[in-house]
Amino acid sequence: MGQIDNLNASALPDLIRRVRALEFASNQNNMAVGRGGIRVHGGGGITIENGGLSVTGTATISGTLTNTGTTNLTGTLTATGPTNLNGPTTIAGNVTSTGDFTVNGPTDLNGPTTVAGDTTVTGDFNVNGPMKTTSTLSVEGVTTLKNDLNVTTGKVKAGGMTIDPGLFGGSVQFSAGGYLSGTASGPQLTGPAGNSFVFTRSGKAGLQAAAIDLIGAVEVQGALRVTSPGTVTGVTPNVYMDSSGNLRKIN
Repeated sequence: MGQIDNLNASALPDLIRRVRALEFASNQNNMAVGRGGIRVHGGGGITIENGGLSVTGTATISGTLTNTGTTNLTGTLTATGPTNLNGPTTIAGNVTSTGDFTVNGPTDLNGPTTVAGDTTVTGDFNVNGPMKTTSTLSVEGVTTLKNDLNVTTGKVKAGGMTIDPGLFGGSVQFSAGGYLSGTASGPQLTGPAGNSFVFTRSGKAGLQAAAIDLIGAVEVQGALRVTSPGTVTGVTPNVYMDSSGNLRKIN
């Protein structure tokens, strides 16, 4: 059936109504963009006021991303180029950087942090909590210790000298032989051969040597002075000193 054109009815009122509806339409309040996308050029920009930007795919920025507010990252951040952080930075998630990573402001790491590469600190390095290393620790500069050094297992070595907590209740071993130990009876200085030593006991001190021969078991170089030897009468001499200065008991 064909359309009948009424020449007495004007189309102008309908056109006015349709133009008015188009003027007050808000089509962009709820819209979708297909494969063609949106392009802003000629110095234009996109401003979001009191709203948000949600990207579930990939956002590629070939220019500069400037953020003057707060950036919250709860996922993984991967940076393949140099990264400069010039202000206070708080990282609560995982960060992987294969390029330079520079932080010029205060930095807070509130989660577990793993550093798999070499790390160089040229400024002060302050650790306010416990620090643990399970590998070799090499300190090549001057070390100042202002508190106790607790060695629970192992030994302390300084050059050829070794402090061994497990030898005779704790000993200091010397590179040329011999050691100073704290035995159960008291402190003791043992010679390199291990059969002569100087000891202290409860109320006395002494020298003990295993070798008894003509060359002398105990040698004193210089004058020997006994300040309080005590005296005895009615006995014959029982000590003899030979020309080499060795003291012997007379039978």
